[in-house]
Amino acid sequence: MLNFDITLWATIVEALIFTFILNAVLIRPVMRTLEERKRRFEGLQAETQELLARAEESLKAYEQGLAEARSRATAEREALKAKAREEEKKILEAASREAEAYKEKVLSEIRAQIESARKALSAQVEVFSRAMAEKILGRAL
Repeated sequence: MLNFDITLWATIVEALIFTFILNAVLIRPVMRTLEERKRRFEGLQAETQELLARAEESLKAYEQGLAEARSRATAEREALKAKAREEEKKILEAASREAEAYKEKVLSEIRAQIESARKALSAQVEVFSRAMAEKILGRAL
């Protein structure tokens, strides 16, 4: 059977005193430390989220800048190609004109040579025809 003497009351008082002492010395500091850790962790988590958001914004800005640079480079490349085509067209037209002028010069020289050869041959036609007639006939004319 249970004895409810003074030792029971002393044990209860002792337990209450130890509870208050342990609460003040051990449990409250541990709980404060845990709460502080929790607050720091939440702060770090918020800071991490903020940094991630900033990193995403920076990445978007970088990608947008890169897209704009590519767009400008493409436009500039197309402009340079168009300019090169125009320059090529001018050079080809100049070369064509020069070739046409050279061709006309050569043709006129050839025509002049043909004409001078005709005149020279026309002047000698009578001499050649007389020589041929003499050879064919076998006698002098």
